[in-house]
Amino acid sequence: MSLYKVQAVVLNSYEMRDAHRVLVLYSREKGKVRAVAHGVVKPTSKKRGAVQPFCYTEFLLRHGSELDSVSQCEGREIYPALWADLELMSYAGHATGLVDRLTADGEPDENIFNLLLGLLRALENTKQPELVVRSFELQLVALLGYLPQLNGCTNCGETELGRGGYFSAAAGGLICPNCRTPGEAGYFCGREAVSVMKTLLAWELSAVERIRVTPQAGEQIKQSMTAYLNWLTEKRSGSLELIEKVREYKH
Repeated sequence: MSLYKVQAVVLNSYEMRDAHRVLVLYSREKGKVRAVAHGVVKPTSKKRGAVQPFCYTEFLLRHGSELDSVSQCEGREIYPALWADLELMSYAGHATGLVDRLTADGEPDENIFNLLLGLLRALENTKQPELVVRSFELQLVALLGYLPQLNGCTNCGETELGRGGYFSAAAGGLICPNCRTPGEAGYFCGREAVSVMKTLLAWELSAVERIRVTPQAGEQIKQSMTAYLNWLTEKRSGSLELIEKVREYKH
């Protein structure tokens, strides 16, 4: 039986039979890995606390014929604030879900691992979780080679967009007003929104707290990135939709 160690963030988990769960992990050493945690649903399981979603855990895994299995695990960072706040938990779920959907099994990328870890740490301490998540989204797609065009029109290359352009998910970035055909889908993205998106790409997640953005520009960034990620993943984010429903309920 071959054993190996990984440091990993738990992206997701789902139930199996007999109180077992299959964990979806993103590890520093192996990239995305799936492993069975036997008996972890039982209240008496010593592994239970370290295999919850969003946990940063050190695993000793055993190779299996179909799925690997968890031999031992020890939680390194648990992020209790994420579990105490529904909005923060939803943002964390959105981020881990993106990593799960946009990465392939067994393809490690330490930059993605560090970005994900940085996102969880930043969410624990931020007063601007939405802006932190927008920064994470942009930096993640950049690392994966899907960075949208923000420096000019994707169609004609025009870099002077005046008040701004229109963000088109299908086109892969900004379209200038002259190239946008009547009725074409796309969200208006003003100069402030584009400038903030470029800053979010360049700054560390822990520093995003210092960025100031108007509600109008923040909404333009959210609409643009939500549409782009829905197009990339071919799926709407249930976590982000939950946040919107909670906000509607509060108001």
